[in-house]
Amino acid sequence: MSDKPQVNILTARLMAVVIGTASSFILFAAYMVIPPAGILSGLLAPFPAIYFRFRYGLGTAIIITLGTATLLTAIFGLQAGVLYLLQSGAIALIMPELLIRGHNASRAIAWTTAVNLTMFALAALAFSVISGQNLHHLVVTEINAGIKQAISIYENAGIKGDELDLLKQSMTMAANQITKIYPALTTLLLIAMAGCNLVLIKRFSVLLGADLKLGEFNEFKTHELLIWLLIAAGFAQLADTPIITIPALNVLVIIILLYFLQGLATISTIITRQPFAGVIRVMLYLMLLFQPYLAALIAAFGIFDLWGDFRAPRKQENL
Repeated sequence: MSDKPQVNILTARLMAVVIGTASSFILFAAYMVIPPAGILSGLLAPFPAIYFRFRYGLGTAIIITLGTATLLTAIFGLQAGVLYLLQSGAIALIMPELLIRGHNASRAIAWTTAVNLTMFALAALAFSVISGQNLHHLVVTEINAGIKQAISIYENAGIKGDELDLLKQSMTMAANQITKIYPALTTLLLIAMAGCNLVLIKRFSVLLGADLKLGEFNEFKTHELLIWLLIAAGFAQLADTPIITIPALNVLVIIILLYFLQGLATISTIITRQPFAGVIRVMLYLMLLFQPYLAALIAAFGIFDLWGDFRAPRKQENL
């Protein structure tokens, strides 16, 4: 009779491995097969391993992560398996451990992203040493090939003349910028992945039985000294050498994202105090979706929050 509970636990963990591996594989495979529609599924690919980490321990999460990588390698090739480990591995295995040890949401995302970037850097170095190829040139070639493919699609769709020339010019300019800031874009992707999975962890925290100190998004605030790094990166754009301007541009992009999040947290706090807060919040998100330039205003709002402290309740003076 005493062996029966152990058999039940072993069976439950085995089912968790099967379900977690299959779920993570489907999410990441959709991301690879249909990239535009599968972006969201790619962001959530680490969550099955995270979920079962809280339910059955770190060993189960490791088996799910390695099993998914193996399955992806067997079906899509080695590149798919390595990409899964680089993008999802750190998030699936490291972020839950940081949360369990009492780190808040911001620190968990920051440390997870730092480990992820280190893994990418080491993988890039290993690839360059083993293959003898320049990874940067390969990335630039892929970006330009993607732009050419997009232009050919528009040509086949019947776009001609000045409209096509304007489209080619704008897409070429976009490609030139992407080749400069793809490290920052990779960082933003990893932050987005960690953030999306963190939202799900918070959503299912009661079901997971985890007492986590995640805090609230409305409380998010960057360190005050970050403003000096923003100023330095901005002035560095005045330099004549790409050795200075390109790294500074990547730093600038990442810092602006952080201030965008602070601005969004500040505005969200203000909205919460208003009547019909839910409707106003939905309208804000829709405006961000259809008018991306609004993001720059929100980032500026986040910067000025350093001095304005807009989230502090305003006391009404008696007249």
